[in-house]
Amino acid sequence: MTPINILVASHGHFAEELVASAEMIIGKVERVEVISLLPEMSFDDFLKTAESILKRNDGKTIALVDLFGGTPSNVLTALTKKYNLEVITGASLCIFIDLYMKVSGEQEINIEELVDETIKIANEGTVHTNKKLD
Repeated sequence: MTPINILVASHGHFAEELVASAEMIIGKVERVEVISLLPEMSFDDFLKTAESILKRNDGKTIALVDLFGGTPSNVLTALTKKYNLEVITGASLCIFIDLYMKVSGEQEINIEELVDETIKIANEGTVHTNKKLD
């Protein structure tokens, strides 16, 4: 089975904390990298960090990013032509955990179906809980 890596990228330390929170629930994760865009970083700094991670990854990488149209999303989307990379915006704890559990399993994975399922989970994970009380 070809390995699938996960790259979580965000503004600030959101990506780091998302992965740390997930590890509280599912335990230590493997084949997961994090990139945090910090105020002192330039676009080029972020690009170089992303490329250094993607160059050393074998197999496919799925990137979860915080915000569509922000620097993490724009940089990683631009790199999809050069690297074996899929980018999904709207990173959340439920998306990360679901995706990680699927890619860490033993079964062969269709990457296009996995991306579609991840987006479906994202949509289903947004709930107005007040309406669940009715």
